[in-house]
Amino acid sequence: MKTVTKKIIVENAIRDYKVVTETSKNGAPVIKLSGIFMEAETINNNDRKYHLEEMVSECEKFQKVIKGGRALAELEHPEEITINPDRVCARILKLQQSQQNENQFLGEAVVLAPDPAHGIIGTPCGTILASLVQYGTKVGWSTRGLGNPIDGGYVEDFQLVTIDCVLDPSIGYMADSREENNFINGVLESRQYILDKFGNVVECQTKKLNKAISSLPKNTDAKNAKLMAAVKEYLKTI
Repeated sequence: MKTVTKKIIVENAIRDYKVVTETSKNGAPVIKLSGIFMEAETINNNDRKYHLEEMVSECEKFQKVIKGGRALAELEHPEEITINPDRVCARILKLQQSQQNENQFLGEAVVLAPDPAHGIIGTPCGTILASLVQYGTKVGWSTRGLGNPIDGGYVEDFQLVTIDCVLDPSIGYMADSREENNFINGVLESRQYILDKFGNVVECQTKKLNKAISSLPKNTDAKNAKLMAAVKEYLKTI
């Protein structure tokens, strides 16, 4: 089976964004955040940049996720590619290439904030984000995806997972101009993922092997049998 190993790649950026409070059909207040969510062909402070054609392709693929109501943003990046419902703070409503600058991708997200008066519960992290924004705290939008950093600065074979809302005081507050945007080192080396021949993402099988042999029977024969079964299962994925 042909596989391609990829690493989780995140790019944190404190960017200018617009906060709009609207009123829904049932009269509930709605907080929306909009601005630049992704950027291509621009070297960041990690000395990395993304191919425009790959970001355009991923943006197009992401439209299905948006239309399906599954484009969820977490508050801060997790060290995995799965979406954690307990960490979701917003739902992405739009992501499109800018007409003014083709390298920029503009987005809009609604904060999953509570509104007890209208029976809206909200999420725990949506509540936190709403409070932060309402009190003037600066946040940023950061891509979470899979890819391979190579020599020369480019990230190749980029695959967008989602765009998270991040808050990192170590890189300062929201910039007042484009030139003041900052990035932090965002390559998470703790996990690797592979793509099978169908393009499906599969977590590196080493973790499954470690889990399988973390607890072994005391009986020697049973122990050997479990070890052999775990190793055979691991070898099938290589």
